[in-house]
Amino acid sequence: MPGNTIGGRYTLRAAIGHGGMGTVWQAADSLLRRDVAVKEVLLPAGMAAEDRTAMYERTLREARAAAALSHPSVVQVYDVVTEGGRPWIVMELLHARSLADLIISDGPLAPRAVAKIGVALLGALEVAHSAGVLHRDVKPANVLICTDGRCVLTDFGVARMPAESNLTTPGMVLGSPHFISPERAVGGKFGPPSDLFSLGVSLFTAVEGRPPFDRGDPFETMRAIVEDPPVRPVRAGALAPVLYGLLEKDPARRWDVTRARQVLRELLAGPLANNAAHHVTDPYAVVPPAPAPVPQLTAAPTGQIGGRAMLAPGELPTDRRPPALEAAAPAHAAPDGLLARFRRLPVRLRVGAVAGLALVVLVATIAAASMFSGSPASKAAPARSAAPSGPPFPVQPFIDGTRGFGLDVPAGWTKVTGGSYYDFIDPGDHGRTLRVNRERAGGTADDFIRAVAREQARSSSKCAAPFTEIAERDVQLANRPAAELEYTCGDGATLQHALWRATVLDGWAYEFRLMVTDSRFAESRVIYDHAVESYHLNKPS
Repeated sequence: MPGNTIGGRYTLRAAIGHGGMGTVWQAADSLLRRDVAVKEVLLPAGMAAEDRTAMYERTLREARAAAALSHPSVVQVYDVVTEGGRPWIVMELLHARSLADLIISDGPLAPRAVAKIGVALLGALEVAHSAGVLHRDVKPANVLICTDGRCVLTDFGVARMPAESNLTTPGMVLGSPHFISPERAVGGKFGPPSDLFSLGVSLFTAVEGRPPFDRGDPFETMRAIVEDPPVRPVRAGALAPVLYGLLEKDPARRWDVTRARQVLRELLAGPLANNAAHHVTDPYAVVPPAPAPVPQLTAAPTGQIGGRAMLAPGELPTDRRPPALEAAAPAHAAPDGLLARFRRLPVRLRVGAVAGLALVVLVATIAAASMFSGSPASKAAPARSAAPSGPPFPVQPFIDGTRGFGLDVPAGWTKVTGGSYYDFIDPGDHGRTLRVNRERAGGTADDFIRAVAREQARSSSKCAAPFTEIAERDVQLANRPAAELEYTCGDGATLQHALWRATVLDGWAYEFRLMVTDSRFAESRVIYDHAVESYHLNKPS
């Protein structure tokens, strides 16, 4: 209750955040004479003793993990005390809004602001990873944008230091489904690249206003994370290559902190430079500082540190719970049909979660993540969406009027004609080419793409051995049914990565292919995606 003293020195003043499993209080530190935030863990009545003990251990683990870190973009933990038989975590009091709240209420953020948030969070993760701490739940609800301009990563509630025992059930998936990495979704090894994938999803969500793999269904979303490419960003502009780099499926090819930060800083100094007369100079500030709000000593959440961002995964303030969560089944039971759909998933998607407890955690976190899906809750939230930006790189139109097709190609690339096809070659990297063509074809687009795969696999093909097919997909091209082949040629430093898309019309295959060195595939994906968007068919002259 307000007025109670915790640990002999922290006097509770007002609850500033509520959730199903915790409350955050604004408190006064009588020793140092400053205001602090105190996180109290409230466990459900009737919880088994061993579960209660495990939750307390998790709370202490969160405090130990965060207290070991020192960075302007990591919430500072001051103290941990025990009162009433349970731990309380004492932290710095931040006047802030979560990134999730900003996206929901204000709509997508500007690319420059998202780039600065990315630099700040990369610094936080770099410090955490170097200390052997994995966050495990990087998402917009755990990112605070403070009135002093800082961006702070908080809630290490599912973080685990390697020296500690694993307090979760073996194989159990923790975290919000939209932000889980592919390796984590299939029960693979979790490491620093997994946090970076979640960061990529968070930055994508911030600039686009929606997660990149959202399918409106939790299990379909997880399947998309494992198998499908992200949706094409339309507002990210110059940020797109960074997003693709962080969203690489393969952890070994995913961009690391150093590469992502270097590119973001180059963008902030170049295409995303702030040309205004007044701009933020603090290297840790992502928004201009603003006066701190006058504390409102009320039991209602205020959007300070006790909001969604500081509560455990799956929790929401009770008076701000979206309609989709109000209608959800109780946490102890799966909604009708949910378990059956879970069992129908491919085995590689099921191994990441165990029946029972894992499903309960997944259902709870899905409800919290629904704020970013196409649910009625998200549709009801006011949003101011910016108009889609132009291409994320300079382009020039290419039209073949004789054969009736056209698309945008990178400006300045060298055009080489090879009989029926055209190659556009990056003058700074001859291993990066975009080939466009039209050729005779019988059957469907699927038949054509399967024939392409067989041809690339032949020993006489120009595709260096070994040929490795990654995926064949049913897609669209020029608003027509199409097929896509993704594959690699060769290995080692010379490994080439390709995407080939085609549609068939009146016995002709209209096609194009992006071929690039594998190490540059992620950043080059924007070229392919824009080719897909700009490709059009005209009546041949």
